[in-house]
Amino acid sequence: MLKYQQIAKQIFSYIQDSQLKQGDQLPSLTELVTNYQASKITIQKAIAELEKEGFIYQVQGSGTFVRSMPTDDYINFNLSNGWTSDFTKKPTENSNINVQKISPSLAVAQKLNCTVDTPVFKVQRTKSINNKVFCFETSYYNSKLVPYLNDSIAQQSLFNYIKLAYNITISFTDKYFDVRELTSLESEKLGFPEKNFGLSVHETFYSTSGEIFDYSENVYHPDNAKFYL
Repeated sequence: MLKYQQIAKQIFSYIQDSQLKQGDQLPSLTELVTNYQASKITIQKAIAELEKEGFIYQVQGSGTFVRSMPTDDYINFNLSNGWTSDFTKKPTENSNINVQKISPSLAVAQKLNCTVDTPVFKVQRTKSINNKVFCFETSYYNSKLVPYLNDSIAQQSLFNYIKLAYNITISFTDKYFDVRELTSLESEKLGFPEKNFGLSVHETFYSTSGEIFDYSENVYHPDNAKFYL
């Protein structure tokens, strides 16, 4: 964990331990630099990380303030890090993992901006928090950018693995939403009766070099998946 991430986690603990509420002000930047014995740039990065997580907000000329804390059963939908938050301590558990190296369909190849002759890794797995299944994921990774994946690797955060193994970092994503009837496979994986509806989210992930390395569809359990932005 990088220095700014450690400090962000410490500031988050301070918010919790001090029982700060919506609108309460954090110490000034100068005070935080002194309190955490870090550079101004490191503190600013820690503040930006907490702001991205949705825990604080900044008012120019006034300071940094606490936002209303989400309850433990809500997940920040803005995150793209494998649904694991070091702050809220809600790691996901991956199960029913199946990784295959396949030739993509035309539709998948178009999403990944590759040819149908380019092998891709197809990863399917269910995700749970506190032993409750909330998501069934189907992802496709371009093997030219991500040369190797297997079931063991897919038990952990794939984005963390890809960053460490292949130096690929997410720059931005495209997200498209629709509510539709679950397929029989999705119903089975989510443990939900057939003919029910769920939220389907299609996501395309771009690296910092602008290349598409992952296209995914996540289908969420109608009762167990709760998000905040």
